[in-house]
Amino acid sequence: MKKTNIMLGLATLLAGLSLASCGHFEVGNDKIVIGLECNYAPFNWTEASENSFTLPISNHADSFADGYDIQIGKLLGEKLGKEVVIVEQQWESLIPDLQTGSINAIIAGMTDNAERRQAIDFTDEYYRSELVFVVTAEEAAKFAGVLPAEEVASFVRGKMFVSQVQTMTDDIIEDKLKKMGAIHNTPVSTFALAAQDVARGSAYAMTAEYPVAQSIVASNNALGIVRIDQSVLGDLSDLGVSIGIKKGNDSFRDDLNRALADISQEQRNTLMAEAVARSAN
Repeated sequence: MKKTNIMLGLATLLAGLSLASCGHFEVGNDKIVIGLECNYAPFNWTEASENSFTLPISNHADSFADGYDIQIGKLLGEKLGKEVVIVEQQWESLIPDLQTGSINAIIAGMTDNAERRQAIDFTDEYYRSELVFVVTAEEAAKFAGVLPAEEVASFVRGKMFVSQVQTMTDDIIEDKLKKMGAIHNTPVSTFALAAQDVARGSAYAMTAEYPVAQSIVASNNALGIVRIDQSVLGDLSDLGVSIGIKKGNDSFRDDLNRALADISQEQRNTLMAEAVARSAN
């Protein structure tokens, strides 16, 4: 996914605060205590009522989490014989929560990168995506198929792009699209707000992972998707997502990797397609 690293100094500063904000959950060897935002459809979101896809959010009464991340968490729990506990927390608190031990896994569409590895470890990937642009449906209708690499610069030049703060998709605007002449709008707190900016014309496009864009467009027919040749992103084209775990917890990482290896690519694709469809309802 997606998300860029929190500054390590800020992560350390927040570590003490995060325990108080989410409550202390006993993390034992018999549990996978998953931290996530519950606000990043189709990877994860909040439901007001329970159904066969959801798990209760342990620190919010009468709230339930659904999404691709939840389904992966359920499968891991089944394969490892562990109880799965969901903790809703702000994105900025997830790494501190992991470091302090109030959760033992981040399954939240987080991309493994060198900067984050200074603070935490990662499993193998559990999903791989691509970057797309969300524009108005009228604009999207002008472009068929995948926009070739040689046309991306002219597409973005002079146009306002927006995304969620502290995300890989926002980094791409700053580090890649600006060099092609795009204008980097001030990042907003959620992808939903970025989509609103595009819908009302205060930004030309937002950057997002393809499943996230699909979820947004499925619930807003005023918006559309433009796919691009990923080669133009260079070293930022890696949008695989992995599970974050505390440093030194090698046996847990190995267990998770063995369980992930037992989930086929076909099953992962099906779970994501189903999550996209549910999130649009």
